[in-house]
Amino acid sequence: MTDPIIPILIIAGVAALLALRVPVGFTLLLMGAIGFAASRGLDSALNTLGGRLFDIGSGYSLSAVPLFLLMGHMAIASRVTEDMFGAARAWVGHLRGSLVLATTFAATGFAACSGSTTSTTAVFGRVALPEMLKNNIDRRLAAGCIATVGTLAGMIPPSVVLIVFGIIARESIPRLFIAGIIPGLLTAFCFSVMIYVRVLRDPKLAPPLPPAPRSEKLRSLKDVWAALLLAVVVIGGIYAGIFTPTEAGAMGAGGAFLIALFRGRLSFQVLRTVFTETAKTTSVIFIILVGALIFTSYLAVSGTSSAITEGIVGMDVHPRVLLLLYLLLMLVLGLFIDPISVMFLTVPIFLPPLARLGMDPIWIGVLVTKSLEIGLITPPVGLNAFVLKSVSPGFNFKEIYHGIWWFLQVELIVLGIIFAFPELALWLPNLMYR
Repeated sequence: MTDPIIPILIIAGVAALLALRVPVGFTLLLMGAIGFAASRGLDSALNTLGGRLFDIGSGYSLSAVPLFLLMGHMAIASRVTEDMFGAARAWVGHLRGSLVLATTFAATGFAACSGSTTSTTAVFGRVALPEMLKNNIDRRLAAGCIATVGTLAGMIPPSVVLIVFGIIARESIPRLFIAGIIPGLLTAFCFSVMIYVRVLRDPKLAPPLPPAPRSEKLRSLKDVWAALLLAVVVIGGIYAGIFTPTEAGAMGAGGAFLIALFRGRLSFQVLRTVFTETAKTTSVIFIILVGALIFTSYLAVSGTSSAITEGIVGMDVHPRVLLLLYLLLMLVLGLFIDPISVMFLTVPIFLPPLARLGMDPIWIGVLVTKSLEIGLITPPVGLNAFVLKSVSPGFNFKEIYHGIWWFLQVELIVLGIIFAFPELALWLPNLMYR
C-alpha cells in the first residue's frame, strides 16, 4: 500500500460511515486514528490522540462554549423569553403581523442572551406558539416563524456557532461576534418585512390584537431591561477589550444566574436541568471537535490538506466562484447532515485556500454561519423542524415545512446580499478594530 492510497481510503471510509449514519464525531475520530496508524504506526496514532485530547481539554478559549451555553439556558430558566415576548406583544401586537412580528422581535432580543439555535426554537415553541394559536394566527405561518427565528441566535452574538468557527479557523472571536451583528439584524428585518407584506395581502393570516395601553407597554419594559443590559455588557465588554470571550461568557452566565435568583425563579430542579442541558450540548460539540481535529491533523501530516489547497488555488476560476461553490456544497450537505457537523467537515479543508486567494476569513465565517442557519430549516434534516415537532406534537411536518418555505426564501436572499456586499459583515469589525 503506497502513501497516496491511504488518504483516499480514509476519506472513502469517512463517506461510508457517514452514509451508515455513524455520528460525525466518532467517524472523524476513528478514521483519523486509523490514518495515523496506517501511515506512522500505532504508537504515533496513540500519542497524537492523547496529545490532542489534552490540548482540547486544557484549551482556554474552548471554555467560552459551555459558558455561553450556560448563559442561554440560565436565561431560559429566568423566563426571559416570556418577558421579551410579552413586551413585544404589547408594543407591536396591534400591527399587521401581530404575534408573528412580536415573536420575531422577541427572538431577536433573546438571541443576544443565548447562543443556541435549537434552545431558542424550543422555548419559543412553548411560549409563543400557544398564544399564536389562541389568537387565530395561521398554523403554518406560526410554525414557520417559530422554526425559523431561532436561527437568529446562530448569527447574533454571543453565537456558539461563531465561537466554534473562530476556534476551527483560528480567527478572532470578538471580530466574528461584531461581524455577525448587522447580518443578524438584517435577517430579522427581512423576516419582519416579509411577514408584514404577507399579512397585508391576506389579513386573515395574523389578525391584529387590540392596542395595549401605555401603562402596559411601560410595565413590559421593566421586565426585559435586565436581560438586555446583560447582553449589552457582555458584547460591549468584548468590544472594549475588558473581557475575553471566555470571561464574557462567565460574566453572562453569572449575570443570568443573578437575574433568575432575584426573580425567585431558581430551584434545585431548575439548576439541575440547566447544568444537565449545558453539559449535553457541550459534550456533543466537543466530541465532534475532537474528531475533527484528529482528522484534520492526519490530513495535514499526510500532505492531503496541502494538496487540496494547492489544487484549489491553482484552478483558473475567480475566487468568488470558488466561494459560491463552497457555499452550495454546504447547502447540499446540510440537507443530509446536521449543520454543525458540516462546518467541522468542510471549514478546515476549504478555508485555507479561500483565504490564500484573498477572501476575508471573517466574511467567510458569517457566510458559513448563514448557510448553517439555512441547513437548520431545510428538509429532510431541518433540525429546527424536529425540535418544534417535539415541543408541539399537534403539528405535522407538512404544516411546519410549508410555513418554513417563505422564511427559507428570505434566508437565501439575505445570504445572497451578504455574498454580494461583504461590507455588511466587515464594516463594523473593521471600524471597531482598526
